[in-house]
Amino acid sequence: MGLFRIKHNNFEEIFDTEWFDTMHPHEWEGEATGEGHNRLNDQGWENRYDYEASLIINLIKENPNIKNVLELGSGPGVLSQKIQEECKNLNYHLVDKPFAEQYFNDNNFKGTFFVKDLSCEFNTEGLLDKYDLVITNDFLEHVLNPSIIVQTIYKLTNKNSFYFISNPNWRMAHQWVYRGLFDFDNFIYFLYTHKFEMEGFYGSILKTPEYPKISSETLLPDENLNDWNHYMLFKQRK
Repeated sequence: MGLFRIKHNNFEEIFDTEWFDTMHPHEWEGEATGEGHNRLNDQGWENRYDYEASLIINLIKENPNIKNVLELGSGPGVLSQKIQEECKNLNYHLVDKPFAEQYFNDNNFKGTFFVKDLSCEFNTEGLLDKYDLVITNDFLEHVLNPSIIVQTIYKLTNKNSFYFISNPNWRMAHQWVYRGLFDFDNFIYFLYTHKFEMEGFYGSILKTPEYPKISSETLLPDENLNDWNHYMLFKQRK
């Protein structure tokens, strides 16, 4: 087992580098990950999906031009169902792996599911040429080439499109391939270099352990320092 340790002044972090679920075809299969679909039944996840859906639903209601939605790394599609329950006329496309699609089909979820492995590339075959809203909810930090994903999202959007991102706070010890890239300031810069600029920012209902602010978080408001996720809204840079 490849364990990677980082020692700080007052604590130690240990990461298992052998297992990154999004790089394995069995992601979302319960026996492979030890959790799979089971985590979807947890009340904490339910509360979180409700909150995330409320952010996106409000965005759609404020922007009635949003008709075509693409969610990458959607998992089985629980978030998508909450959104479509309130916003009835969306053309909603989801992209993830086979076991996520199986759960999607078994539960007769609404939308169109595409099976693609996004860990290293982004094959857009079968998708629309343009989308009004793209969602990556705790997804980019898991893939080997987030730059390819974001470059392709740029091609799939236009000046009026929105890009909604959930970016996990490093304090919650999430699973990253490139850790520092997703620090608040660095992540905004990364999106800016890919021709996106931030239009909105929302806090989380969940909180992390408390650690001091670091140099790559100068743009992060102090009141959001311990938010579990940072929800960010981007549009193409003018």
